Amino acid sequence: MAATERIPVKEKIGYSLGDAASHIVFDSSVAILAYYYTDIYGLPPAVMGTMFLLVRLLDAITDPIMGAIADATSTRWGRFRPWLLAICIPFAVSCVLVYSIPDFTETGKIYYAVGAYIFMTLMYTAINIPYCSLGAALTSDPRENLSLQSWRFAITPIGGALGTACILPLADYLFPGDRATGIQVAMGIFGVIGCLMFLVCFLTTKERVQPIKEENLNIARDVKILFRNDQWRILSVYNFMMLVAVVIRGGAVVYFVNTVLNKGADIISIFMLGGMLASMFGSVLAQPFGTRFCKVKLSFWINILNAVLGVACFWLPLEFWIIPLIAHVLIQIVQGGNGALQWSMITDANNYGEWKTQRRITGMNVAANIFVIKLGVAIGGAILGWVLAWFNYESNSEVQPESAVQGVILLFTLIPSLFYLLTAFSIKFYGLTENVMNGVVRDLNKGEFAKE
Repeated sequence: MAATERIPVKEKIGYSLGDAASHIVFDSSVAILAYYYTDIYGLPPAVMGTMFLLVRLLDAITDPIMGAIADATSTRWGRFRPWLLAICIPFAVSCVLVYSIPDFTETGKIYYAVGAYIFMTLMYTAINIPYCSLGAALTSDPRENLSLQSWRFAITPIGGALGTACILPLADYLFPGDRATGIQVAMGIFGVIGCLMFLVCFLTTKERVQPIKEENLNIARDVKILFRNDQWRILSVYNFMMLVAVVIRGGAVVYFVNTVLNKGADIISIFMLGGMLASMFGSVLAQPFGTRFCKVKLSFWINILNAVLGVACFWLPLEFWIIPLIAHVLIQIVQGGNGALQWSMITDANNYGEWKTQRRITGMNVAANIFVIKLGVAIGGAILGWVLAWFNYESNSEVQPESAVQGVILLFTLIPSLFYLLTAFSIKFYGLTENVMNGVVRDLNKGEFAKE
């Protein structure tokens, strides 16, 4: 089968389930983990934010190593698929460990939290980089890849819902009055479900796009090749800014419902589930809009719109929780389209890099993008914790000072809007339009490359 042939719907669904499994961890890290560490585990907000940042800096080492290893892998199943089988069980174990509370001293609990978070981060890296690289190995056709990513981000919220909307109600149902144990058991159940999703992904996908030439593992060389890709550098700024915005706002949802709206787990779940369904709808819209309009321009206006909606949220009346819920759903619809476009552009940048440098380093390219994304997650989480601390948010307290309430409102509205504006500004410099990519893919299919 040619690398530009249409991918069967069955394969698109199977591939998408792999990301649904990954998002059990990713979405819970964005939306629930900060709340868990401050209000259940008992970490001070500043400690939580700093831990998120420092641990994620390890990804600067582990991500490119994993990308290079994936690129150098050679089996009868391909380069990337075998890792889904090898890491899915340790990945599930890490879900349980990070949501466990040991009977340690306060200092010991901090060390345990850091260790468990590092282990989960390593397992996420080891399985998610090969998974994301697999998408670029299924097809090199830009439109077919956009279709693949639209399916992916329409199905991904299934895993996200498990890690966000379902975890608190299930925890309270399984262990009434003991939310800590309930969350631990719920994440164990979700980890098993994630393993099954990765297995389906492995069984239903096929790697078609092969590297032009095979070379020995050389991380330093591949990093140099990566930085020769000017479009990857631009896209990295875009990815970073967007994820900072997503994480700040996503992490603030639980605090907003608890502290500002004074509602409990049932309304939190409605916000989470409503956001997930809205994101799925936005992902479905990404393909028809991305096919009709230039996806670079579309991404610009998506981020402008998200910034405007965030500012509008700041002025909303808060007497009725349904009003901010509607605003939240609207933002998530818009953001849902962002994800599919983002990963379609990452694949385009990978193909462009091969065309420009005559070497296909899919694993390294994806690893670098994931590191930038996770750095955005780390900075976003750190800002979340630091702002809470600055506005005197008190861990494990049912009543917060007025300053903390104002801080949470800013985290839910104006602060992420600033980063959405920066995201929109950065994509203005990105040049891989559909016409450019069609020319790049034609050259690659003929074995031709950029002129020196």
